[in-house]
Amino acid sequence: MPKTKYVITASLQLMLLSFFISACSKNDSTPPPDPCLGVNYTIDYFKTESVGGANNGTIAINYPVGDTISYKLNNGTFQTSRNFTNLAPGNYILTVMNQNNCTDTITIAIFDYGPKYALVRSLIAGYCGPCHYSGGNTAGKNFDADANIVANWDRIKARAVDNVPSQMPLAPNAPLTAVDKQKITDWVNAGHRQSD
Repeated sequence: MPKTKYVITASLQLMLLSFFISACSKNDSTPPPDPCLGVNYTIDYFKTESVGGANNGTIAINYPVGDTISYKLNNGTFQTSRNFTNLAPGNYILTVMNQNNCTDTITIAIFDYGPKYALVRSLIAGYCGPCHYSGGNTAGKNFDADANIVANWDRIKARAVDNVPSQMPLAPNAPLTAVDKQKITDWVNAGHRQSD
C-alpha cells in the first residue's frame, strides 16, 4: 500500500496556530461589576417652609447620613453637611452621593407661607394630630395638605376659636389658649389664604 505524504507548509502552520490560539485564549473580558447597581436610598428629610416671601426655608436630611455621604441641591456642589438653609420657595432636587459616586435623588418643594398662615399651620401640626393630621381623617377632615387647611378655614375657626358646636381639640384635652386662638383669628381676618 502506498504511503501518502503530507506536506505542511508554513502558511498552513500559521493558520493552524492562529486557530488554536484564538480558540484557547479568552478575549471576552467581563467588565467589573457596577458598584452602583442596586444602590437606592429611602431619603428621609425634615423641611421648613419659606415664610413671608423671605429666603428662610430649610431642608435637613435625616437619612442617609454618614462620613461617606454627601449632598447637593439642584446643580450646586456636593457638601458633607446635611443641612440646607436660606432657601427660597420652589422645587429642589436633592442628590445624595456615596463614596463610590453612586447617587439617588428626590424632589422637595419649599412652599411660600404667609406669616399668619405659618403660625396657624404650626398650631394645626401641634394640636390636631392624630385626629386630623399625619394621616388622621376623623370626621372626614385631614389637614396634612395646605389646600385642606385653607378650604376649611371657617370650620377651623368655628371649632378651635368659637368652640361651636364644641371645642377643638375635644375634651378632655385643654382648649387652645387665648394667644393661639388669636393666631387663627388674625389669619382668618387677613383673608385666610396660604399667603397671609
